[in-house]
Amino acid sequence: MGRRSTALLVALVAIAGCGGDDEKDANQTVRDFVKATNERDADRFCDDLVTQEFLEESTGAKGDRAKSACKQQFKALRAVKIRLLKIRSTQIDGDKAAVTATIETAPNQPQPRVFRLTKQGGDWRLAGGSGG
Repeated sequence: MGRRSTALLVALVAIAGCGGDDEKDANQTVRDFVKATNERDADRFCDDLVTQEFLEESTGAKGDRAKSACKQQFKALRAVKIRLLKIRSTQIDGDKAAVTATIETAPNQPQPRVFRLTKQGGDWRLAGGSGG
């Protein structure tokens, strides 16, 4: 389980609503990701904030087993604190979005990140991320 937990931790750091305002809702998903990570809320993270594909890629489990594997691995991770310093821009293209933000995982070390989101069932969910 160690390698899978590490992969989930890397994915959490790489990445960290529904309704009519897609930009606002996509930004809120990023904020919710930061909050769920900091509060170690595995249920919120695994059930509500990431795509099925993200779950399967980060855990190695498939189908229905991916959520339970996510929760197990999330709870096994050491605590990570992420601070969202600023959302710089949000680009919406149909059911895809890219939210560019500055986060901090260590004091005085801001890092640009692009959070990739996909709209599923009316909600924006994290599909991945990358350094900026």
